[in-house]
Amino acid sequence: MKSSSRLRILAITALSTIALSVFAQKENMDTIADAHHLSAYYVAALMISVFVMLFSNRLFFFRQRDVRTQAQQLNTQLRLVLSSNRTQVWTYDIAKRLYTILSKGEEEKSYLPIDFVQFFDSNDFAQLHKTVTSLSKSENEAESIVIRGNTPNDGSTPRIYKINLTVLQRDKKGKPKMLLGTQLDITENRKRKENARNLALRYHTIFNSSLVDMIYYDANGLMTDINDKACETFGIGDRDALKNRQVKITDIPSYRDLDFNHLENLQMVSITDIDRTKSNDERIPELTIGGKLYYECSVTAVRDKDKQLHGIITAGRNITDMVESQHRQQQASQLLKKRTKDIQDYINNINYSLKVSGVQLVNYYPDTHELKIFSDLNKVKYSLSQIRCISLLAVHEQRRTRGLLLRMDHRTPGNFSTTIQTRFHDDQGRNIFLTFSMVPVMGKDGIISHYFGMLRNDTEIVYTERQLMKETKKAQETEELKNAFLLNMSYEIRTPLNAVIGFAELFNGPHDAEDEPVFSEEIKRNTNELLALVNDILYISRLDAKMVEFNYKETDLAVLFDGYCYMGWSMLAPGVKVQVDNPYNHLMVIIDEECLGEVIRKLCLNAARMTTAGTIRAKYDYRHGELNIAIEDTGRGISEKGIKHVFDRFARDENNQREGTGLDMAIIKELVEQMGGTIEFQSEEGKGSAVYIIIPCEMTAMEKKAEIIV
Repeated sequence: MKSSSRLRILAITALSTIALSVFAQKENMDTIADAHHLSAYYVAALMISVFVMLFSNRLFFFRQRDVRTQAQQLNTQLRLVLSSNRTQVWTYDIAKRLYTILSKGEEEKSYLPIDFVQFFDSNDFAQLHKTVTSLSKSENEAESIVIRGNTPNDGSTPRIYKINLTVLQRDKKGKPKMLLGTQLDITENRKRKENARNLALRYHTIFNSSLVDMIYYDANGLMTDINDKACETFGIGDRDALKNRQVKITDIPSYRDLDFNHLENLQMVSITDIDRTKSNDERIPELTIGGKLYYECSVTAVRDKDKQLHGIITAGRNITDMVESQHRQQQASQLLKKRTKDIQDYINNINYSLKVSGVQLVNYYPDTHELKIFSDLNKVKYSLSQIRCISLLAVHEQRRTRGLLLRMDHRTPGNFSTTIQTRFHDDQGRNIFLTFSMVPVMGKDGIISHYFGMLRNDTEIVYTERQLMKETKKAQETEELKNAFLLNMSYEIRTPLNAVIGFAELFNGPHDAEDEPVFSEEIKRNTNELLALVNDILYISRLDAKMVEFNYKETDLAVLFDGYCYMGWSMLAPGVKVQVDNPYNHLMVIIDEECLGEVIRKLCLNAARMTTAGTIRAKYDYRHGELNIAIEDTGRGISEKGIKHVFDRFARDENNQREGTGLDMAIIKELVEQMGGTIEFQSEEGKGSAVYIIIPCEMTAMEKKAEIIV
């Protein structure tokens, strides 16, 4: 028998005794003051006092038992939350010198220091012991340390823990009596930081060892880094002085007219008279070279997924010697023989570079419409017509390629670079992507004679970029969902928790005794709401982690369907009618009975919350290997805008109110989808809502009810 029923019986008994006493005296009111009746009154008063004392004792006993039960449940939930966060809690009894670990179960394990040291590195445990001793002597109120765990038997790297120690209890003299330690596993965080440091080190190694000039500018155009090769090219003796000057990219004459807001990638060649520039505009005094500088470079903007500029990278080389060599060859024919060997050596170096790097040279001739590919400068590897070129490409690339070929046929000036997918596949079965970088070559008459460029196999780069984009997007979506869920969870938990704390504090302040039942009821209601919220959060977290195991077994849905529905309708508003359409005497299906029952119960519960008048109807059927369930109501419904967020976690209506814990519909959707089914929600504001669920399952036997013909 429940505590409230027992208390009612005691109260009724006491009132019955008083009533019998009054009834016994109502016909002899003239003798009410004699000794016999006074004795009877005394006995009745004594019995009433006894019953009042019994009533108060039982009330205190049952309330105390309920509080203990709720405290045990909350402690269990707290341990589960700490375990999921890789956090362990233990206490240290200073007098007994005992470490007590709070485990997931109900039992607590205690260790002496000589036994507790087995969980940690022996050298680091000395640091822990020193910190415990310091807190025991009241030298500090709380301290944090980082120590290593014991070395595993398999020889792997030991775990790393961050331990926060604080004084948990003090004796009457204010000296520490009990210490509390929270132990957090930070091994993965340490590994991530170490990987980040290694990645930064690799970046700086590549940046500084590059064979081309590399300079990095931030989003504001300020120079933040320059490699050794660039310092050598521009004669920079003091790299730190150049960085401290905060040189802007617009201080470079070649870059002043560029539109960096719309820049993506630009290949350019510039000619700069260094002496004249320094005499007219001395912005970079650290530059020590002079004369004309012929410079070939690539300017690339670094942007995020939202196209926001993060920085600019320039990579180039000084081609002054190459240009002046060509000029000298044109001006002095007598040096032709002397330079022939140098040119041949240069060609051989290029051929070697092409062979090592896998890059091939390309020439396209508009007059003959031919594309020639060179494995080296002296030998044509392939000679392809336009039709042949297009036939070797993927179908969706052919139209774009025709446009590029037509552009070169019309001798359109300007450089271009493009990546094209071919019909060929590599040894891994992937489509091969080729990158063409073409520049026009002018004849003696000033008209473009042909186009020259480089051909590079960028298959690996293309697939790597695709995978990186996919993984980046997935990680960002997961992080955004996790952050939103944690933020909402924190807010939703604090609301009932603050209510419990607030009403509990009212007991300690001035108040009327008549208000105590109200305070108790509010504490109980908010505690139940908090418990339900925590249960739903833990359950949906298990669903997200795919930790819910589905136990499929043969179930008679016809017998259980009505019960699931009425469990959800246990708190209907007055005047609401319910109807269950059960067309089967028996329907044996192989399904997870517990999960299916949870779905039906929560759907009916949600319909009951939404309906204050009218009808709620539940029905089901089995068709073509699928179980079809529908819950319909004539409640208030929700707006078209609200339908889009009905399955959101902690969803609220237009009045910023949520139904239940705000996780019911999200749990239903996740359960149905993990069971392989689908869910559809329809609603019209002011007219009601309907939820339709389809779950695939196997039917082993069925018996339909006989149709009644009127």
